[in-house]
Amino acid sequence: MFKKYTCILVILLLAFTVEFTYAYDPLAEEEKESTVERKPATPQPVEPVYQPYYGPKKRIAVTKFENKVRGVYGNWSLGEGFGEMLTTELMKTGRFIVVERQALQDIVGEQELGQTGLVRQESAAKVGELLGAQIIVRGVVSEFDMAESGGGGGIGIAGFRLGAKTSNAHVAVDIRLIDTNTGQVLYSHNAAGHAEASGVGVGVAKRQVDFHAEGFKKTPLGQATREAISDCVNFIISRMESVPFSAKVIKVTGGNVYINAGTNLNIKPGMVFNAYSVGEAIVDPDTNLVLGQEEKMMGLVEVKTVEDKFSIGYPKSGATMLKKGDVLRLD
Repeated sequence: MFKKYTCILVILLLAFTVEFTYAYDPLAEEEKESTVERKPATPQPVEPVYQPYYGPKKRIAVTKFENKVRGVYGNWSLGEGFGEMLTTELMKTGRFIVVERQALQDIVGEQELGQTGLVRQESAAKVGELLGAQIIVRGVVSEFDMAESGGGGGIGIAGFRLGAKTSNAHVAVDIRLIDTNTGQVLYSHNAAGHAEASGVGVGVAKRQVDFHAEGFKKTPLGQATREAISDCVNFIISRMESVPFSAKVIKVTGGNVYINAGTNLNIKPGMVFNAYSVGEAIVDPDTNLVLGQEEKMMGLVEVKTVEDKFSIGYPKSGATMLKKGDVLRLD
């Protein structure tokens, strides 16, 4: 008996002397099981560090991702998790104001963001008008999988299972950037993440994925997810560079132009906007889709006073006939 427990103790000590990484096994459905991994074949990802940004912040809206994954993960709330992760990372860049998800949901119904991946022009326009968002980001989780090999039997001792195994994770998402003026897709992108790890050890298995758990972040599946989200963020940053910042005229009174953007969007005194008078919508007669709006260049507006959520400017060149709803753009 003494020899038996001595053997058990020696094996456990050997296992724990290895430098372990906590593993979160989302595939387990029954009992909690030992799955700590070591020696990741894919290096642990470093938290992205974004360059300081001092320009105007653009307003965007991120929807809940659609989950198109089949199998055990198909019934999980992956869409909510991916939407939250992308929102968090976009805010970390300091380049965007991401509108609240509930506010977006109140305007664009879940069903409308379904199979087609498009948003009706009327709904997109409301997002732009009521929430001020220039772009809606819609995503689809197309792949979310972790395959394991080896370690099936292992050494079973006193309720523990010790054995070597390799885990390979793959995550893929598709995102679309939708123009709130027209409801049309401006850009699309497929982002993917891969990670691999192998080793032996003891851990805890769970039924669901907690995207915010430190344990999940350290697993191959967590690393692959973060890699895919990082790919999405970099794509959005690069494409939004070509989308000029725009604001709207709140009112014009006493020679002052009130603008619906303030320090919350990094607006600063001295900024000069091109001012456009907005006219009739241009509608495709075949599809009834709004292709754009008639705009007439009216002149320039320079910002002189900035408050938290609005600013006040004055017509610097022309722009004396502006009205509520006209567009100010940093072209």
